[in-house]
Amino acid sequence: MRTSLKGFIATVVIGVVALEAAIAPASATTSTTNMTVGITITAACNISATNINFGSMAAAALLSTQTSTAGMGGLFTYTCSPGSNAPSLAFGNGANYSSGNRMIGTTNGGFIPYSLNMPTIATFTGSAQTAQITATIPAQATLPAVDVYSDTVVLTLSY
Repeated sequence: MRTSLKGFIATVVIGVVALEAAIAPASATTSTTNMTVGITITAACNISATNINFGSMAAAALLSTQTSTAGMGGLFTYTCSPGSNAPSLAFGNGANYSSGNRMIGTTNGGFIPYSLNMPTIATFTGSAQTAQITATIPAQATLPAVDVYSDTVVLTLSY
């Protein structure tokens, strides 16, 4: 009899639990929260420049001042975040600097002085912009020897 009494009690308990679940209101408890989605745009620029190449010329051409033209390179391109600080471009001293920038000959080690001319840099728009950098070789009192001359200069765009 004990087995059937236990079975009866178990059936009654299960029935009461089922009845309570059926009578309980069908509402769920909820919680809410907010979240923020954001981004910070930083001032940044991508810059590039094409090399300036005066090409080939006889030494006698340097008896007068030579200034590079757009066809000789020197195109400076920059794309910066809109709203960045006012831009400025600076030229570093060339690798062969001594009282001014100088190109050095690859064979004879002679020098040809030159200067770089600063372009106007426009306000940053977020689109690619360009400016022309030119180089000027002053008239030479002593003509340079036959050689290939070059120098490397660092360009720095500050914003």
